[in-house]
Amino acid sequence: MIEQSFIKELTKIVGRESVLSDMKDLIAYSYDATPRQEMPEVIVFPHSTAEVSAVMKAAHREKIPVVPRGAGTNLSGGTIPIKGGIILETSRMNRILEIDTANRRTVVEPGVVNLDLQNALAPLGFFYPPDPASQKSSTLGGNIGENAGGPLCLRYGVTSKYVCGMEVVLATGEVVDIGGYADDPPGYDLRGLLIGSEGILAMATKLILHIIPKPEATQTMLAIFDSLEDSGQAVSDIISVGIIPGALELLDKTMCWVIEQSV
Repeated sequence: MIEQSFIKELTKIVGRESVLSDMKDLIAYSYDATPRQEMPEVIVFPHSTAEVSAVMKAAHREKIPVVPRGAGTNLSGGTIPIKGGIILETSRMNRILEIDTANRRTVVEPGVVNLDLQNALAPLGFFYPPDPASQKSSTLGGNIGENAGGPLCLRYGVTSKYVCGMEVVLATGEVVDIGGYADDPPGYDLRGLLIGSEGILAMATKLILHIIPKPEATQTMLAIFDSLEDSGQAVSDIISVGIIPGALELLDKTMCWVIEQSV
């Protein structure tokens, strides 16, 4: 049970408007895209690495669990506060700090929405390949926590392929830089340890991501098959001759009917 004195300490760190503890707010952050629901005790919205570090130090001192959270769109239960405690919500750390097309890098905060980054890159002729279905709302910090992919991962790969470096805050509040601008920085590859760890090991507060030029042209094709088996064989045949499409999507008869009813 978190004491009111500790909540007051949190308000001194991030400001009163950035701490929620009313029941209606706790319920809103008690679930993600999975069926499970567990109630947090307080929601905290940090604005900077320094604030994240201060919150983590205070929580570590009091032995209070902390769960980092982006948009809560994950399907793994990664943002469910199974032991109560603090939800550390990153939506207010949402700045694109740098776009460096010459070196194919962008530096962002974890609360940047995936699609917002895509929209910022598009006029420059670049894009960030990981494209989860939730990209209109999911955050880049959450994408890293889940090692998210999407339709484009067939050709381009998932999130882990595009994370060059991270600034992270450990459970003790210590701030650590991992990786960097280079493709293959010296030392142990701690990026591989943290990407996909769902915030269990550390919370990312700054991300250095690899971006690539947009294709010169794209073409969308529709093929109709008499059976799912035939469509699956077509996918195997396409790839076996060395053609790797940007994306492949399969819709069966039921899904087509659902889409037609919604139009």
